[in-house]
Amino acid sequence: MTEETEIPDRKMPDDAARLSGDIALVVSRDGSVKSMLRGDSPSALGRGAAELLEARGRLCLDDLWPGKLRQHMVNNVRRVLRERSFRSEEKRDAATGFAAELTYVANGPDSVILIVRDLDDRHDELHRMHRLAYIDEATSLPNRELFLNELKDLTELQRLREGRIAVVVLNVSQADESRTSYGAAQQDEVLAEIAARLREELRGANAEDKSDVERRTVIARTDYREFGIVLPSIESGVDAEAVSRRVLDAVCKPVEIRNRTVKLTGFAGIALFPQDGSDPAVLLENAVAAMEDASCSNDTDIKFHTGTVRLRTLQRQDLELELRAALDTQEFTVNYQPIVAAGSGAIRSVEALLRWPDSVLGARSTRKIVSIAERTSLIAAIGRWVLKHSCEQVMAWKDQGFARMKLSVNVSSQEFSRPDLVETISGTLVRVGMQPTDLAVEINEHILFRDAMKNYATCRALKKIGVSIVVDDYGIGSCSLAHLAHSPVDCIKIDNALVANLETNGRDNAACDAAIALAHALGLDVVAEGVETEEQARLLADLGCDYLQGYHYYPPMSEAELAGYLEAGDATKRNRILRGA
Repeated sequence: MTEETEIPDRKMPDDAARLSGDIALVVSRDGSVKSMLRGDSPSALGRGAAELLEARGRLCLDDLWPGKLRQHMVNNVRRVLRERSFRSEEKRDAATGFAAELTYVANGPDSVILIVRDLDDRHDELHRMHRLAYIDEATSLPNRELFLNELKDLTELQRLREGRIAVVVLNVSQADESRTSYGAAQQDEVLAEIAARLREELRGANAEDKSDVERRTVIARTDYREFGIVLPSIESGVDAEAVSRRVLDAVCKPVEIRNRTVKLTGFAGIALFPQDGSDPAVLLENAVAAMEDASCSNDTDIKFHTGTVRLRTLQRQDLELELRAALDTQEFTVNYQPIVAAGSGAIRSVEALLRWPDSVLGARSTRKIVSIAERTSLIAAIGRWVLKHSCEQVMAWKDQGFARMKLSVNVSSQEFSRPDLVETISGTLVRVGMQPTDLAVEINEHILFRDAMKNYATCRALKKIGVSIVVDDYGIGSCSLAHLAHSPVDCIKIDNALVANLETNGRDNAACDAAIALAHALGLDVVAEGVETEEQARLLADLGCDYLQGYHYYPPMSEAELAGYLEAGDATKRNRILRGA
C-alpha cells in the first residue's frame, strides 16, 4: 500500500535538523531503535543517526523526527507487527520540507525494519530528466515536443472562446557562414543570444502563470535554426505580422561573440488558427512551409500560409512524383569514396554517396531535392535502397577477396527518428549476410543533439546490434562536449570547412588539433574529410588524425571504377582514376 500525506508544521529537534539521506533501522513496538543496518557507504542520515546513537547509547524515533511524524511511524510499526504485513508510504514534513519514502517490513515478533529513503534526490533527478526531455540545452527554451503540448492546450482553449492564435516560425542563420567557420560553443552562444532577444521582445514569454492568455506567449526552439512562437490571443493577421516584424528585426542584429561579429539573417512564416489548421502539428508545419516560402522570396522575409504556399506545395508534389518514379525504375546510383588510414594511405572503408538521376535533377538544386525528399516518406524508401544496394556491393567486394572492406552510410534526421530504423538496418544486414561491425552509420551533430533529448535511445540501440556511429560534419553544428562524452558514438568526422584552410588559418589548425585531442581523450576515432592537398594530409597526420578522406586520395567513384583500383591495388591505378583516364 502506498500513500502520500503531509505532516503539519512542527520544528524538528536540533540534532534531527541536520539529518538527510537514506537509513535503515530496526525499530521496536514502542519506537525505540534497536539497531541500524549500514551499508558500505552510509548516507548522511545514516551517519547522523550513528553519531547520535554513539553519543547517547540509545536512540528512539523521537530523536530523529518530530513528534507527529514519530507517532505516525510508531502507529504503522504496530500495525505491521499486528498484521505481519508490508507497508510503504510517502511523507513530507511541512516545517522542514523533508520528504521521504517510508517502508515497514515485519522482522520477527516484536520489531520492524524501517527503511527511510530521502526523496529530495529523486525529485532532483526527475527535474533533471524533465529538462533533458523538454528543455533545449543551448537556449534553455522549451523544445519542439513541449511547444506542441503548449500549442495543443491553447488551441483547445481558444476553440472554446472562438479566439485566434498565430503560430510564427523564425529561421535565423549566420549570413556569412559559408566564409567563416564557427565552433559548436560559439554557435551555442549565438543561439543563446537569439533566445534572450526573443524573451525580451515578447511579453509574458513562457510565463508560469498560464491563466493569463492575453499576456502570455510561448517561445521554443523547434529545430536546429528554427524558433517557434505562439501568440495565443491575436486579433488579426496584421497584428501577427507586426509582431513578427518587430521580433525578426530584433533577433537579426549582429551578435558579438569572442571579439568576432556574427551577422545574422532570418525569415518568418505565419500560420493562423483556425483557418490554417486546428491540429498543433499541422499549424506548425504550415508555419514552417510559409517560412520556407519567405526564404525563397525576393520581396519579403515574412510570409503567411496562403495561396502562394499552396502553389509551392503543388510544385513539391510534382517533384515528389518524379522522385518516386525514379526510385521505382531504379534510376538512382551510388558512388563510393574511400576513407584511408592516415599513416599508410590504405583503404579502410568506403562512404556510400547517393547520386540523383539526371531526369530528376535537371535545373534543380540538390539541396531542394533533398529538402523535398526529407519532408516526405520518400527519404526513408531512398535510404533503404541505398543501404541494401551498398551492403550488397561491399559483400561482393568481400567475395572477391577484399575482406577488410567496411561501409559508411549517411542517415537523415527523418530516417533516424523513425521507430523502425534499427529493425530496418538489422534486417538488411541479415538478408545480405553482412556483419554489423562492418557498417557505420553517419549522422550529423543536429541528429545527435536531438537523440540526446531521448537519452540517446536510437544510438544505443544501434550500438547494441554492433553498428558503429560516426558524427559527420563535426565542428560546425550543435554538438556539445557533453553530447560526445555521454553518447555511445565511436568516431567523429571533422568537417571540411575546418580542413580547407588548415595550411593558412592558425585558428582552423588549432580547432582540428583540439577536436582530435578531445576525441582521443574520449576514446573516439577521428576522420578528416575534404582533404585535397598533400600538405593538409601531412598536417592532419601530424596532429594524430586516424583516417583521411578527400580528393587528394580518391574522388567519389562508381562501383566499376573503385573495383578497378581494388583489383590493381597500386598508386598508378589511383593516379589514372584521378586523371579520369
